[in-house]
Amino acid sequence: MCALHYHAPEMADLTSRAIALLAQGDLDGARALFQFDLDQEAATFGADSPVLAIELSNLGNVLAEQHDLAGARAVLERSLALHERMYGPDDPEVAFDLGNLGLVLQDLGEFDAARGTFERALAIQRAALGDDHPSVGIALANLAGLVRQAGDVNAGYAMLRRANRILERRLGPTHPSSRATRAALRRLQ
Repeated sequence: MCALHYHAPEMADLTSRAIALLAQGDLDGARALFQFDLDQEAATFGADSPVLAIELSNLGNVLAEQHDLAGARAVLERSLALHERMYGPDDPEVAFDLGNLGLVLQDLGEFDAARGTFERALAIQRAALGDDHPSVGIALANLAGLVRQAGDVNAGYAMLRRANRILERRLGPTHPSSRATRAALRRLQ
């Protein structure tokens, strides 16, 4: 999840509690708190306030975990639109939303749309952060998974190896992202 910034301490507290519930595996509890927080912020700042983008992103991720892909897509598209309006189309925060949306599109079987979304996220991350940033590694791993799923196993494997090298070098071998890419590589061998 991305860094959280809030105007009121009670809103940050709700999000922190929701993230804690999510970490404990309580998806229903996390969803309810994220939704409540979103409703409170919409009442305070307005339904189209850019402040809502992070809460929408968090809620979209929970909906995806609960396999409510249509709901996740709608919420993540709204978050993306708010982040684009707030930061412009080439900001890493936009790339974060694109990556999450791409995963949902992939799960929905919309592979062309997912690929375009992943490629845009990767291009934004590279331009903003450089080729060796962990966010680039994660974006590359997302794209690699889709490319492999689409049948180009060799290209997907090469992308995944590059992603793993970036993540292990920058985050260390025990980081969850490093472990996940390493496990995916082992499954392909």
